[in-house]
Amino acid sequence: MNTATLPAQDQPRGLFPRVAAIWAQLPEQTASALLLSAEGTLHLGRQAALLLERTGERTNPVLTSVLADIALAAWETSLLDAGAASVVRQIHEQYPFLGDQTAAFVNICTALRPRNPQYAIEANACLNDGDIDSAKKLIALYGAKEQGNLFWLRFASFLGIHLGELDWYEGWLKKLPPSTAFAPVFLADYAFARGDWSRAAELYARGFDRTSLPTWLIRAGECRRRLGEREAASVCWRKALGMRPWQSNLLFRLTDLERGGDLPGSPPAGRGEVLLYSWNHADDLYRTLEALAASRLGECGLTVLNNGSSDHTRDVIHSWQDRLGGRMRSIALPVNVGAPAARNWLLDLEASKAADWVAFLDDDALVPPDWLEYFGAALKQCPEAPIVGCRVVDMAAPLYIQSVDLHFTSGDRPAAEKKEGGAGGEVSPGTYPMLGSTHLTIPDFGQYSYLRPAVSVTGCCHLLTRANLDDIGFFDLRFSPSQFDDLERDLRSCAKGQYPLYQGHLCVRHFKRSGSLAGLSPWQQANVKGNSVKLTDSYPREQMNEICDKALRRLKSDFENRLGVISK
Repeated sequence: MNTATLPAQDQPRGLFPRVAAIWAQLPEQTASALLLSAEGTLHLGRQAALLLERTGERTNPVLTSVLADIALAAWETSLLDAGAASVVRQIHEQYPFLGDQTAAFVNICTALRPRNPQYAIEANACLNDGDIDSAKKLIALYGAKEQGNLFWLRFASFLGIHLGELDWYEGWLKKLPPSTAFAPVFLADYAFARGDWSRAAELYARGFDRTSLPTWLIRAGECRRRLGEREAASVCWRKALGMRPWQSNLLFRLTDLERGGDLPGSPPAGRGEVLLYSWNHADDLYRTLEALAASRLGECGLTVLNNGSSDHTRDVIHSWQDRLGGRMRSIALPVNVGAPAARNWLLDLEASKAADWVAFLDDDALVPPDWLEYFGAALKQCPEAPIVGCRVVDMAAPLYIQSVDLHFTSGDRPAAEKKEGGAGGEVSPGTYPMLGSTHLTIPDFGQYSYLRPAVSVTGCCHLLTRANLDDIGFFDLRFSPSQFDDLERDLRSCAKGQYPLYQGHLCVRHFKRSGSLAGLSPWQQANVKGNSVKLTDSYPREQMNEICDKALRRLKSDFENRLGVISK
C-alpha cells in the first residue's frame, strides 16, 4: 500500500506535491531519521517499527501506506532476509498491500533458515574473521547438503555481489528457478556488478514489470545514468519517487542529475597541494602514485612523506620523483610518528602553507582521472564549504562501500553501537561512535551518489581549505597512531559552524578493507577502542546535541532546495 494505492481523491497530483505532502505528514522522529538516510535494511526496519506503533489502529491511511512501503523497501535491499520478510508479512496481514507474486515470495523468505543452525554459525564466524576463502568453502559445502534451501543463496549473494566473488557466485545463479518473479533481479545485480549496464537495465526493468517494486526501477535508472542516458534515468527516478516519495536518497540523486550536479567541473580554484604519508605500504603506494600521475593534477603540487618505512617505500618514492620531476617533493622521517603527526608535518611545509587548499590521500587509495574536477564541482556549488570528502569503496570488491556521508544522531552522547550485520543477519559490537552506518551491508547501487552537507567525511581522500586550516588548526596528536583524528577535526570544525561537504559522485577505491573485514590485531582493536573513548569524552552531550541540531537544520535546508528543483 504505497501512495499509488491510496484512493485517487487522496493522492496529490504531480511529483512535487506528492513528495511534499508525504513529508509534511511524517512524524518528526521519522522524518529526521529518513533525512539522514532512507537506506539500509536495519535502519528502515527500525523506522517501520516506530511507525507501526503509531498506526496500530488504521486512523491515518497515509502513515499506514508509508509504514508498509518502508518495510517493503527494507526487505527489497535484502530479499532473502527472513527477518525483513517477516515484518512485511506481518504488516500485509493487517493491511493487505502486496501483489500476489510478491506476497508468495515474501512467505517463502520468512521461512529461510539453515536446517542445521551450526552451519550458519560457522559460516558467519569465517566472515567476521575476514576469512573469505573458508567462508566460500563452507557455504558451498552446506548449500550442497541443504539442496534447494535459498538461505544459502543469501550467503552466496553477499559474498558474490557485496564482496566481489563474482566468478564463484556465477555458479549459484544457475540454480535459480527461472519461473520466479524475482529471478531477473538476482541476474540484474550480477550484471550490475560486472559493469554490464545495458544487460542490468533490461533485467531490472523486467523485474519491475513482474513485481512493480520501485527498487528495481531505481537501479534501472542508475544503469541508464551510467550509460549516459540521462533523460531515461530521470524518467525512471521520477516514476520511482512518485511511488516512494519518502525516499530521500532518491530525491538527492534525481535533483543532482537534473541540475547536472553529478558531473565533474573545473579543478578547485587557487593553488592546491596533494599530500600523502606512507608507512611500509610500498607496493600500494606505487599504485596510488601511478593513479595520481594519470589524473588531471593541473598545476597542483604533490608531497609524499615516508613515515619511517622499513620496506622499499624509499625506492618507490624516488622512482616517481624521477618521473614527475620537480612537481613531486618528498620527506623521509627516521621513525613512524603516526597519522596525526604525519599530517601535521605535511601541513607545516611552506608549500602547504602557501596553498589555497590541500588534499590528503591515503597511500593505498586509487583516485579516478577527474577526482579534482569533482572536488571543484562541489566547491563551485557550495563555495563556503571548508572540507570536502567523497565516497570510498573497496578496491577488490567495488560494490562494498567503506565510507559515505557521516551523521551523528542527537539525544545521547556518542557511544559504541551495533553495526548492521553480515550475510547471516548477525550484528556485532561496533567500535566507532554513533555515526550513520546504513551503508555497511548493502552493495553500492548508487544509493549514496549525491552531494550534500555532512558532519564528517572520510579522511581517506578529503580536501581542506586554507581558511579552515587557519581557523580550526591541525590534527590532534592524542589520536595516534591512527583512528578518529580526521573525525575529531571535523567535529572541531562543526563546533565552529563549519560543516564538511560530501561529494558522493567522486568514488575512490581503497585497498585496505574496513570493519569486520579489516583483520585488525588485538592491539589495533584495543587502540581503536581507546581512541573512541577519547573522542566521546571530548564532546559532552550538550555540545554534540548542538552540533547535531545545526547539522539537521542544514540538511533540512538542502532538502527544501531540492524540492524546489522537482517543483519546476
